[in-house]
Amino acid sequence: MTRSVSYADVVRLHRTDAVCVGVRAGQALLCFLVPEAETTRHRADVALSWCESAQANLPPEVRVRCVVSERAVRGAVVGQLPQPAMQRIQAMILREGSAQKAEGGWPPRSRPYSKGHTHACMQKNTRPRSTQTRPAYYA
Repeated sequence: MTRSVSYADVVRLHRTDAVCVGVRAGQALLCFLVPEAETTRHRADVALSWCESAQANLPPEVRVRCVVSERAVRGAVVGQLPQPAMQRIQAMILREGSAQKAEGGWPPRSRPYSKGHTHACMQKNTRPRSTQTRPAYYA
């Protein structure tokens, strides 16, 4: 079933599922679902109960990573999360946003990254070969 997504819809994307937490200017605001097999925990994870997962046609013990990404999506809507779960997700989104603001976030870039930009790990050894040290032998 393909239709435009709205609030609380669970959308099946190519490799993963996501929950729509809002729509802005035709773009869906999505929070991605994390399977139980992933052992990495994030402070913005919200666990769904077994009943909430069943109502949304999701596998049991799935988590919602409450980090919002904006995408233009017209995907298959596979379910809808109940209102109590969406309230917990919205609260965690606000908490994560305030935590990121307090941490300062990533500094803004004045110019985009360039392939020619030299990094310490990519710099060539510029020392001339004539100044290489010879091994010293001590008696």
